[in-house]
Amino acid sequence: MPGAIQMPDQILAELGIREPEELEIEAIAEYCGATIRYRPLSGCEARIIGCRDRAIITINESSWRGRQRFSGGHELGHWMHDRGRIAFQCDYKMYVHGWRATNPETRANDFASDLLLPLSMFQPRARGLPVIFTSVRALADAFKMSLTATAIRLVEHGGLPSMLICNSPQKREWFVASPELSGRLWPLARPEEGSIAFSLLGNAAEGKKTADVRCDHWINHPRAESYWIKEDSLRLHEGTVLSLLWWEDEKQLLDLDEYEEERGNKRSDGRTNWE
Repeated sequence: MPGAIQMPDQILAELGIREPEELEIEAIAEYCGATIRYRPLSGCEARIIGCRDRAIITINESSWRGRQRFSGGHELGHWMHDRGRIAFQCDYKMYVHGWRATNPETRANDFASDLLLPLSMFQPRARGLPVIFTSVRALADAFKMSLTATAIRLVEHGGLPSMLICNSPQKREWFVASPELSGRLWPLARPEEGSIAFSLLGNAAEGKKTADVRCDHWINHPRAESYWIKEDSLRLHEGTVLSLLWWEDEKQLLDLDEYEEERGNKRSDGRTNWE
C-alpha cells in the first residue's frame, strides 16, 4: 500500500499470507510500493532508490536465493522506515554485522526477519530443534532465508537455552541469547583456545564443526570450567565466524540462582558482579 508505514505482521495479515511458501518477497514489496529487480551489482548486495510513494530495489542477481530474499526484505525495511533520506546501498557486512547496534541497518535487518521469518510460522517449526547449524539450515531452506537471520530466530524463539555469537578476526561483533540466558550469562570478549571458533579465527582449516566444549572457553562465569556446552561454529565470508552455543545439559542454569544467592551478586539491574 503506497505511502503507508506498516509493520510486517500487518502486511502479512492484509495479504492473507499464512505459509512459508506464500512469502513471495517480490509480491510483498510491490504491495508496499517497491519494485524488486535483479541486476549485476559490484560492491554491494542490494540498493534502494525511492521517490514519493514508489521505490526501486535492485538486488545482486548472482547472490544465492536466501540472501536475495533477505536483501529484499532488508531494503523494504529501509523503504518502510527510512524513506525521505538519501538512497541506501547495503553490502554483505551490513547483513552479517548489523544486528545489535541502534541504527537503520539493524532496524532493516529486524524488519526482514519479522517479514520473512514470521513467528506465527517459525515457532511451530523451530520449537525443540537442536541448536546446531543442521537445524538452522533446515529452517533456512523451508523459509528460503539467510543462515544468520535464521540462526538468530532459532536462538531467540526456539525454546532452548542458547547463544549465537559473531566474531570477526578483530573483535566480537555481537551476540544474541535465548530468554533463559539473557542478562544471566555473558560471553567472553573472545573465545579461548579449546573452542572451535578459536581455531577458525586463527585460520585453521575447516574441521570438526560441532563439539562439546568446556564452558569457560566461552562464558564469563566464576565456575564456568565445571560445565560443558555444545558448540557449532562455521567460518563465513572474510574470516567472520558464527558460533552457536547450546546448553544441552542445563545444570549450569539450574545452579545459577544458587551462585547468586551464595555470593550476594545480584545487582539492581539484574546482572551479576562478574559480568
